[in-house]
Amino acid sequence: MRKSRLLTGTIGSFLLLTSVSALAEDSENRADPDKLAFSIENMDRSVDPADDFRRYASGGWFDRVERPADRPVYGFMQIMGDTISQQMASVLAEAAATSSSAAKGSPAQQVGALYNSYVDVDRIDGTGLAPIAGELARLEAVEGKEDLAAYLGAFSTRTGQWPFVNVSIFQHLSDVTRNAVYFEMGHRALTISAIYESPEDSTLRTIYRDYVTSMLEVAGVPSDRARGMAATSLAIDTLLHAGQLDPVKKVDRRNINNPRTIEELRAESADFAVGAYLQALGLQIPDRVILIDPDAASTLGKVMAAFTVDELKGYLKLRLIQSFGTVLTTKFEEPKKQVNIALLGAYAEKPREESVVEFIQKTLGQPLGRLYVQNFFSKPQVDAGLDMIRRIQAAFRKRIEANDWMAEETRSAALGKVDALYYRVGYPDRWIDYGEVEIGDDPVQNVINLREFEMARIAAKQDGPVEIWAFSDPLHTAPTVVNAAYDALINGFEVTAAIAQPPAFSVNRDAPLYFCRLGAIIGHEMTHGFDTGGRNFDAKGNLRNWWTARDEARFEAEAQKLIDQGNAFEVLPGTFMNGGLTVTENLADIGGITLAHDALMNYLEVHPDENVEIDGLSPSQRCFIAYSQLWAEQRSDGAMRVQLEDNHAPGIYRAVAPLQHLEAFYDAFDIEEGDPMWLPPEKRIDIW
Repeated sequence: MRKSRLLTGTIGSFLLLTSVSALAEDSENRADPDKLAFSIENMDRSVDPADDFRRYASGGWFDRVERPADRPVYGFMQIMGDTISQQMASVLAEAAATSSSAAKGSPAQQVGALYNSYVDVDRIDGTGLAPIAGELARLEAVEGKEDLAAYLGAFSTRTGQWPFVNVSIFQHLSDVTRNAVYFEMGHRALTISAIYESPEDSTLRTIYRDYVTSMLEVAGVPSDRARGMAATSLAIDTLLHAGQLDPVKKVDRRNINNPRTIEELRAESADFAVGAYLQALGLQIPDRVILIDPDAASTLGKVMAAFTVDELKGYLKLRLIQSFGTVLTTKFEEPKKQVNIALLGAYAEKPREESVVEFIQKTLGQPLGRLYVQNFFSKPQVDAGLDMIRRIQAAFRKRIEANDWMAEETRSAALGKVDALYYRVGYPDRWIDYGEVEIGDDPVQNVINLREFEMARIAAKQDGPVEIWAFSDPLHTAPTVVNAAYDALINGFEVTAAIAQPPAFSVNRDAPLYFCRLGAIIGHEMTHGFDTGGRNFDAKGNLRNWWTARDEARFEAEAQKLIDQGNAFEVLPGTFMNGGLTVTENLADIGGITLAHDALMNYLEVHPDENVEIDGLSPSQRCFIAYSQLWAEQRSDGAMRVQLEDNHAPGIYRAVAPLQHLEAFYDAFDIEEGDPMWLPPEKRIDIW
């Protein structure tokens, strides 16, 4: 029940977990080329940068470093994720050892107790499904569809999962001074869209059915019945998938603003008892809601009409098992392993002491982050990040002022939006107080207690004031998540402690390396406020068109060039990117490296003593190489196909394509017309 990701822009597709050590530690001790710290060792200087810049920048790394066989993707986010297992080990070990004596409700007590409950595999395996016996009994007691609606609300409250429909509460799209209730399509048992768009006899559908059958068999369902339930689950998920708004259409945020009165919602959802559902979530029945997916309510009605109560209960049994799978018998690991291997080509089996970090991140993210920053992130690091933001912001303002294609009223509004940016680095000024949540030795009950706390907290927003709780999204902005994220409704972004560190950021290295890594990430987030989605929101975060018709037409024409570039990019033989889906992130990448390079040049004007060649490379060359190396990654074919459903392009594109829109890139490496890296000027975008 968090804000839809449609309204946020992030630096990468999500990988939780991360952290590296404090700035006070000599970063050169960890400047390991294999871990994508900038290094000329990672280059292949036998290659002409005008022929193959990705190979020139990172060929040494590709030759030297193999993707681990159990990893579908390997790049800087995964490398930083590995570091968390080492850096957080001491934090978690101390919390686990002292939880019984720590003050009740303190981060140390709660994180330590949650850790201990998760790693007690003997207890978990010994209890089987007994910890969810009460949840299964509640499901079994459902008799009619009104019962089912009420159960579904209780299910989401106690698990944090959203089958069928997802309900959220956050700022109203058109008036951010108040909150609104949102409906969108819920999550499916497996989130890969290609499964539901493939023919009935496809390999992907077979993989789905095999996975669900195996999960249910582990739960004690007889094989024949499990296979039948798997077929029904696939039919339900296929129908739910069909109700989603086309992801390309969601790029234009105006398409997700679909208000309905409660009477209209009830009529469209037909057999679904909306009132019973909302009340079970702890919500008051609102006068109006907003549908993010225009067909969300009608699709929900179709699902209720197309399947019997028993069929829907069978599906929810699967989703219940999935929801608690990480804290139930470890026998559930095998179906997860097999489905990942089948879809992605690899699966990393982590020891319980490592996978616990991701579990705690998802369930108790802020208390974990609080312990983390006490040990590994300092106020000077925050200040260094804020200084970088201000430099990038100044470069953005300067570019808009010099922009000759915008009408004065559009330019004035754009400058106002840049000036009004909200931003934070590292960790929040105030932490969410989880002190009232009981964390004991039963991991299932711990999850329920935490989810109920989160649901109550968010339900309180329905009639409460709009508040910004920084770094509060455990999947996107918790301090220990490697990420930065822009939120259109607050016209602002947050840079987590985890990403504001080497190899993305270290002021102990020369300026091009930190401007064109973290600086580019910051510029990426700023540009999200002006990309094909973010440009529809004003300086206060309201969905409002502040563009002249002429400027809007020019913007759309420029963005189309980027869509065309993406559509033409072949990631696997015969498989191309979706330029319309990735345009917002691709535009943010271009804006990010453009602003970073501009800010670097501004810095060097003031610090001419640093405007020198190092290793035979000019500051501009080091800037672009450092940026490209950051996006060096290796993917399995399966992981590449899955990535194509994400709005972030794969690293093979991001390492070079954004640079091709910068005149400074061509100048730095003497790239000329006719060279393979040359993108004709008429195909380059010139917006920000």
